[in-house]
Amino acid sequence: MTKRIPSLNWLRVFEAAARSGSFARAAESLAMSPPAVSQQIRALEAHLGRPLFERAAAGVKLTEAGRNLLSVVGDALGRMEMAAASLAAPGAPPLVVGVSMALSVGWLVPRLHRFTSANPDVSLELYSLLGRPETPPRNATLWIAFGPPPPGTDGQALFGERLQPIAHPEIAGTIRTLDDALAHRLIEVADHRRNWAQIFGSDVLPANAQVTYVDTTLSALALAGARGGIALARPPASDDLVARYGVVPCLPGFDVRGIEEYHILHLAGAPLDSQAKTFLSWIGAEAAETRRKHDL
Repeated sequence: MTKRIPSLNWLRVFEAAARSGSFARAAESLAMSPPAVSQQIRALEAHLGRPLFERAAAGVKLTEAGRNLLSVVGDALGRMEMAAASLAAPGAPPLVVGVSMALSVGWLVPRLHRFTSANPDVSLELYSLLGRPETPPRNATLWIAFGPPPPGTDGQALFGERLQPIAHPEIAGTIRTLDDALAHRLIEVADHRRNWAQIFGSDVLPANAQVTYVDTTLSALALAGARGGIALARPPASDDLVARYGVVPCLPGFDVRGIEEYHILHLAGAPLDSQAKTFLSWIGAEAAETRRKHDL
């Protein structure tokens, strides 16, 4: 006979840690101490008889068992929250949309005023997503993620990306060829470890390459702007960010087309209300214009 989980709060704590990728951030969001979060996760793992997280200094990542559990727990908690919200506040619940962080800050947010102005009756909640694959908020109707759609989802492709070496102007001015870039540190997002190899037209980096890994594209561009090395811009998602961080192309006119795309997703078979359909129609038109502009 299957044993009941002694405390449903274990699942709440697990879900918060899984989505934030950090026991400390989960503790902050739940108004708990980090040791308390860690203790409840260990208790849940002991009850299930398998690890749910891989621990590392930079944070935590879900194991396969953890990902499987999150797909069930996140959906269940989301449904409970939405049901409670509908009882507490009659009327249409807000449209919750999760967006890959770089795309949110660099592409969606600068355009979002056009959607809200044209659709003042749509109540929108926007959340930034981290990691690969990006995991949506548990109550999200739609989310935008980078890479192939995971099983159990439906959606549509928005656009791909181009990879372009960029740096502080003082460094960019010294770069005449790709080999010149190897005199500087290459800045790579840890979840995109093959991008610089792709720039060099290979499966692996040159043996003399020195690499600094960061967790987000925003961090990579900020570090490049602070003369910390050469990063990769990812147009169109990074268009606004490049100007913001004061970086410029190292090799004007040079870029490499990426091999993956952004998709807007929802759970397979989930009914979409009028707010979600309106947002899908709007973002599809914005994406089509972006594809034309960037030849994607």
